[in-house]
Amino acid sequence: MTPHPRIELWTADEVAECLPYQQFLTKEKSDALYRKLWDILNCSDTPTPVGGDGTGNTVETPEERLNSHNDDKVKNFWCKLDTEEQEAINKSVEKEFQL
Repeated sequence: MTPHPRIELWTADEVAECLPYQQFLTKEKSDALYRKLWDILNCSDTPTPVGGDGTGNTVETPEERLNSHNDDKVKNFWCKLDTEEQEAINKSVEKEFQL
C-alpha cells in the first residue's frame, strides 16, 4: 500500500495532529500510532525545517519545506507503519478531504 498522494510531503507531526485516523483504529492502536509518529519526527536525521527567518535551521518560505528528502515526510517513513496504520491514515485522508 502506498500513502495517499495528497499527504506524501506531510511531516509525521502533521499526520499526527491533522488527520482523523483515530476513527479507524482502536483507542490503544490510535495512541500507539500517535506516539510512533512523534517518535519518527523526534528521531529524524534530516527533519523538515520549520518556518522562520532563515536562521537556526529555519526557512523563510513554505516552498523550502517541500523537500521530499527529509526523512520525516510520509513517503519516507511510510514503510515503518504497519498495514492497519497505513489503511487508517489513507482512510482519514479520504474522509478529511471528502475524496
